[in-house]
Amino acid sequence: MSGAIEIPRIRTPGGAVIPEVLHGEIVHRFADAGVMIFDDVWPVSQIADLHAAYSATYMYYHQDREFADALAVGDKRKMITIAIEGRFNDPDIFANPTMFPIIRKLLGDDVILGSFVSVTSLPGSLDQKPHLDMPLLFEAEGMSPELPSHSLTLVIPLVDMNATNGTTAFFPGSHKVVADEPPDRAPVAPDVLVGSALLFDARVWHGGTPNRSTAPRPVLYSTYQRSWFRDTVNFLSQSPLVMDATEWAKIPEQHRFLFDWARPPQA
Repeated sequence: MSGAIEIPRIRTPGGAVIPEVLHGEIVHRFADAGVMIFDDVWPVSQIADLHAAYSATYMYYHQDREFADALAVGDKRKMITIAIEGRFNDPDIFANPTMFPIIRKLLGDDVILGSFVSVTSLPGSLDQKPHLDMPLLFEAEGMSPELPSHSLTLVIPLVDMNATNGTTAFFPGSHKVVADEPPDRAPVAPDVLVGSALLFDARVWHGGTPNRSTAPRPVLYSTYQRSWFRDTVNFLSQSPLVMDATEWAKIPEQHRFLFDWARPPQA
């Protein structure tokens, strides 16, 4: 594929709901790039509270060693399942009024929340090898590139994603080509500030950049999927969703369809 493709950005001041008349254009631009940044979705103070809650509960994983319930996803990088509880059991996070209508437009009404994790890189982490988060559904080269998305990940940075803390470098448009390797061109490594979000298609090649700071760089990964799809690669030793019956009872009725597939016992 020739020609550089940029990562489009949408500004949503104060987490405003995006007018439905604009959804078609956003879906078109996302379909072209396979990745999009939405600026100013949440107040910085709200994300600071999430970061504090994350640090208080999951600091144990900030060690450069193996864990039975956290997946190593590169040099000094861990994928940690985040329990749906406390500040994380919040519709503004898992069904955000700015982001979720776009996700639903892309995936359809049968969307589920397939996993809720953090991907945390420790200080000194190196470049992550470009990869796909899961194998392609269809690997035949003759398969149409116009297939719709089946899995999308919403990235919520708990600290700024940039050249110092580390970000994620993407190959925009790479979801349109069935290939065993990333494109032979330079990736795009965007800054994504606290309060903003990044949405990407599971078929887009990407990889984390080094964490040159002195602190861990956690980002939340909310992966939404069509209801028939399951990730059978990344969750062999940990649960994709953790939520008990008490927390289930707190989820508003209109959002429970996201979690029905993983309803806890006695819920």
